[in-house]
Amino acid sequence: MDVSRNVAKTVASRSANWTASIIRPATTLLLSTFSHSAPLLNNRGIATLPSNIRHRRHNLIPSNAGYKSINKTFCRRGLQTESSTNAASQSTQLTQEGENFEASADNRDNALPFLKIPQPPKLPIRERLRRWEAKNVSEVPVPGASFDQDHAKHGEVINLYTRPVEGDLIREIDDGQQAEDPPLPLFEGDDLVGFGSERSFLLRGDLVELRTHDGIRIELAIFVRELGIQCQFYTMSGRWVHKASRNARFFVPNFVSPEEVDPLIAYLPDADVPEAVQDKLQSFENALPRSIGAPLLQKMADFGHAADAVYRENLDALDNAYSIVALPQQVRHLSLPRLTKEILKLPPKTKADDIAPSTLYAVYRTIMNEGMGFSVQTAGNSRSWGRFEVAPKRIIDSIKMVTRIVRSWQVRTVTSARDGESEIRPLGQFMAELESFLATARRAIDVSRKSRPTTMSGQVGPASTVFDSNAPIKFIEQHFDTPDLKYIRFMKCWVAWDTFSHSSPMNGIGSAILRATGRYHGQALDRSTGWQFLQEIGVISPWETKASFELRLPGYGYYKHTVTEKRGGGEHEDSLAELRKDWKELPVYCIDDTGAHEIDDGVSIEASGTEGEHWVHIHVADPGSLFHLDSYPARMAKEAMQTVYMPDRVIPMLPDSIVQEKLSLAPNRPTLTFSAKMNEKGEVIEHKITPGMIRKVVYLTPATLGELLGNKVTDPEEVLAVGDSETITSFNDGVMHRNMASVDNLSTSDKANLKFLALLGDARRRRALLRGGIDLNNARASVIVKIDKDIDLDCYNSPRNSAHVHIDPFISISIPPPSDGPSIYGPVTNLMTLGGEIAAAWCSARNIPIVYRVTQAHPDKPDPGAYFRENVLPYVLRGESVPKDVQSAYVLAQGPVLPSSVPGPHVALGVEMYTKCTSPLRRYSDLLAHWQIQAALLEEGRGNVYEVHESAAAVLGSPRALANSGCSIGRGENRKELGWELT
Repeated sequence: MDVSRNVAKTVASRSANWTASIIRPATTLLLSTFSHSAPLLNNRGIATLPSNIRHRRHNLIPSNAGYKSINKTFCRRGLQTESSTNAASQSTQLTQEGENFEASADNRDNALPFLKIPQPPKLPIRERLRRWEAKNVSEVPVPGASFDQDHAKHGEVINLYTRPVEGDLIREIDDGQQAEDPPLPLFEGDDLVGFGSERSFLLRGDLVELRTHDGIRIELAIFVRELGIQCQFYTMSGRWVHKASRNARFFVPNFVSPEEVDPLIAYLPDADVPEAVQDKLQSFENALPRSIGAPLLQKMADFGHAADAVYRENLDALDNAYSIVALPQQVRHLSLPRLTKEILKLPPKTKADDIAPSTLYAVYRTIMNEGMGFSVQTAGNSRSWGRFEVAPKRIIDSIKMVTRIVRSWQVRTVTSARDGESEIRPLGQFMAELESFLATARRAIDVSRKSRPTTMSGQVGPASTVFDSNAPIKFIEQHFDTPDLKYIRFMKCWVAWDTFSHSSPMNGIGSAILRATGRYHGQALDRSTGWQFLQEIGVISPWETKASFELRLPGYGYYKHTVTEKRGGGEHEDSLAELRKDWKELPVYCIDDTGAHEIDDGVSIEASGTEGEHWVHIHVADPGSLFHLDSYPARMAKEAMQTVYMPDRVIPMLPDSIVQEKLSLAPNRPTLTFSAKMNEKGEVIEHKITPGMIRKVVYLTPATLGELLGNKVTDPEEVLAVGDSETITSFNDGVMHRNMASVDNLSTSDKANLKFLALLGDARRRRALLRGGIDLNNARASVIVKIDKDIDLDCYNSPRNSAHVHIDPFISISIPPPSDGPSIYGPVTNLMTLGGEIAAAWCSARNIPIVYRVTQAHPDKPDPGAYFRENVLPYVLRGESVPKDVQSAYVLAQGPVLPSSVPGPHVALGVEMYTKCTSPLRRYSDLLAHWQIQAALLEEGRGNVYEVHESAAAVLGSPRALANSGCSIGRGENRKELGWELT
């Protein structure tokens, strides 16, 4: 390896100015490493790379060298082992003649039912291939290939795209008006917002990297098309594969034009493949004719060569990438372009779009092969808005120390068994510390197993011993010493934080520690058993799930999470005090469940003075007027991004004390009110935003409102429960305690107001449905966890404690029955959506940058407006349920919804523009919108016209970054409920 590095450095020293091959000139859209005078535009007006992509100093990897050659020169950061002259010669031969199509034996079982290939005459292999291709080219296309198209993903209960659950139907419009309402203008494809290279989906001609979970097998591939929930790729080895699009973490948009990919279509399956075949490269028996795919294979190889060249020219920097970007004791979250700029020391003003894709890929490949220190997000793509977590140096140094100690201990153990104790040296300090930790861990495991049985599923069993009711339900068995903490930290890095990859050698160190305890005979010494080990030694609770660690919640990250100290002050005087309207005795109805931790919205209604028209007010808590951007609550909100609701606890975005005492809606509390003057058809005639002060508040639950409206509240179809709810007091810290109204004690005017609000909200919903909106009523299991109040969960936040609890929480899972009727949350949801519409329209009219939610324009999907008009609208107008297959196809026809600083339609909601603004106590993006609106209101209150300054966009930050954080938290919240269900 040292000789190879010297050779590489010599090559680098003789190369021309490398910066030119890394940064694209600002005057062109194309890479400087590619020769073409101007960008090509495809039939959709998208700039594409030219067909003659070549790196000026490197040649094509010979495809007939197979994957072995690719691994040598491309996938493992190694150098080319073949001469460029020989490579070029073989490349030319391949382009003209094709490649051997004989399938390996292990791939024949996965072969799809293509037409049988006739036996060729006994001629030289390449002559046989030429004759076979000339004779059978018309027989290879499979336009009629039909595969089962309704397969849920392995391990998932449902799939909302291919198999919607009962209750996910578009609800019928109430009879009486649907036949009279003419169709409203629909959102056509041209109305949608394009995201360019920052789109979250793939288009034909995009280049992606595909890699297995363990990172051993890596392939460059070109995206061909979507088939249901699967994506079709043509790989660098000349074979096709179907995978989920989320597997493509890196992509180069418009790598080749769609027209260059079109010839492949006739030779590929035209439907999704069975699950047994998904994610598997197809055998060469089913591969495309090499002459068809050769131009694309050459361009992929050239791209790989360009990335290899960047690696060779920056060998020292890339091999020390972690040391360059990591901080001693702080976690960093960086985008791929930002990482590239820091590692390669590019000029500070270099824009992300100016960095050559091959340079980005060289850095990405290095990071992904690093093994530890870098963690990539599990959603999104790294080219547009992906983020990498960089672990602190102190953590990685600790991992390396544990690795050295454990390996030395293993060598000593083997030597001792072979030569006897008398022949080896005494234990050194560190190995003695390891022995001490193992002894402490064994005692803790033995204590745990006296009350909780071990299992083979990576989880401790339920408490099995009945203790005296007067005895403590938990106790600290022992304390770990300071030297023990590095081993506990290592095990958490392995099983909880995913600090190193599944292919890292460090996985063996964790297994070695488990084996050394002598307590896991007959069990797989993997991460699952490592999780059980942490539970049994008492450093995490018996019912803990990985979601808390994946989200890095307070107390579950690398370090005990503490928000920046309270410097810069907390709350200040109400900045909108002089502009507030006193709502006096107007009743505000706050409709939330009894267990709500914050009350951030309410609704009211009042006459407008015009017959048939009323003002509907959405009153929202107004935290933005009570503290500055740099205050302690604002910093806490920025770090948390949103409140996280776990079944057993809630981690608030803002301090509970401030929320409960000053911000949650209650009498004499400030609000920001989004108002719409509406008629009974749901048309908005006028809208406005007003700071206010509410005086009269009525609290009720959605179930109470449903009872008032005559909607039947159905009991769960099935309830699964473990534990005794009668003897356990729930941990309800942070719950907003208030007097809840029932139907019986609502006044006559309150009942009339609530019914009319529901009527107007439903009218608004009907208009949305006629504009292409989709009304889903998801039947989703509800998980409730109650933990005894005497259990102080903070005992598990101290790594020194070995804590054991002798009782279990009460866990209840309620499965709602299938239903396509109205949801009890429907009336509230309709009005909150209206509030988001008002905020978006108000800010758009003033050109205020906020986080809009828009449907992306997707040129490869059917026009959603046309599809709705032809396939969905007839059912809506007749008041019939939309068939599941039509609903699924309509969902797939819509592009994904992404945050944007530019407004645009939200097709699924059926609205012109939309933003989230009604939950500023639990969502940071809503709070940002409030700050922007507040600035405009203050400026207009002074009699000035609000103008957008550059600082406004800076305050807003990156919508992509906000989306990334929200996406990660959302996925984590989904996993935490699944964890409780499996527990």
